[in-house]
Amino acid sequence: MYSSPCKPVFKSRRSFCASLALAALLPGAPRAARADAYRDFFDAIGRNDARQVETLILRGIGTNSADPRLGPALVHAASQRAHDALAALLLSPATNVDARNQAGETALMYAALHGEIATMKLLLSRGAQVNHPGWTPLHYAAGAGQLDAVKLLLEHHAYIDAASANGTTPAMMAARQQKPTVARYLVEQGADPTLVNEAGMDAARYLERNGDTDHAAWMRERAAEFRRRYGTKEAPVPAGAR
Repeated sequence: MYSSPCKPVFKSRRSFCASLALAALLPGAPRAARADAYRDFFDAIGRNDARQVETLILRGIGTNSADPRLGPALVHAASQRAHDALAALLLSPATNVDARNQAGETALMYAALHGEIATMKLLLSRGAQVNHPGWTPLHYAAGAGQLDAVKLLLEHHAYIDAASANGTTPAMMAARQQKPTVARYLVEQGADPTLVNEAGMDAARYLERNGDTDHAAWMRERAAEFRRRYGTKEAPVPAGAR
């Protein structure tokens, strides 16, 4: 859990945004930021220094600025677990909450990976996408064994069987990363344990490969029950017969 955010330069989103608007009306403002100001900006984010982040924004640094190595400012803040700095970035309505780094990762994906519930809730309140093609925040939360993050994402309608480019689902990720509690929870919440990715692996096989024979056996039993109830893609059980 995070401690209370450090005291910001501006006491509210309204006063911060009003100051941005006022700065735009002043002679010669906002001025173009110095090249080294961007380095200071990303350093401040890494230190979770919200006061400095807000100050540099007022001096001309865009909240959607991206570093060639660190990626977009918001994603960097989430990757560093810099909640206060991230909150400062989100004071601007222009901040792209779904900005991606070169690996296609968003701030919500990193927050889910770290199980940073406060950061996740803040991003979700700004409309961060829970579902999108490929790897999703639910994959990241599941693979890291962040059960509370998994629950929060499901509450926000995360697709439980989201598939990566190679067909890996969050349940498979949890099983592969030796997080059986999360894999089991996902299946109990309705995840399909019969799905197989392009590597020919399902959740039970990943558990078995990791030597977790007890959970692998449980997963196989759930898969058999799932097939009896729902059938397969090729031969689904009619809804009225379930």
